[in-house]
Amino acid sequence: MSNFNFYSYLEENGYQKETIREANGQTFCTNYQKELTDNIWNSLTVHKDKTITGASPKSGIIFKQIVQPTTKKDAEVILGRIEFM
Repeated sequence: MSNFNFYSYLEENGYQKETIREANGQTFCTNYQKELTDNIWNSLTVHKDKTITGASPKSGIIFKQIVQPTTKKDAEVILGRIEFM
């Protein structure tokens, strides 16, 4: 079993975290973004069901509600896709 923490990996790689809450205070989703160049950002959203959606500034949505990576290698591939300009 892997002890890989995808959320920590995002933050270690320069992603900023913003939690979006419903009116009752429950988490709706968590958005991670990274400024790739001056005022150009990508986005990775973690949904309530722990799936992720990612978008790049060049291509828009790259993947929608896929399973989170469980290894560093898989995370690198996913981030590479949304960091591509």
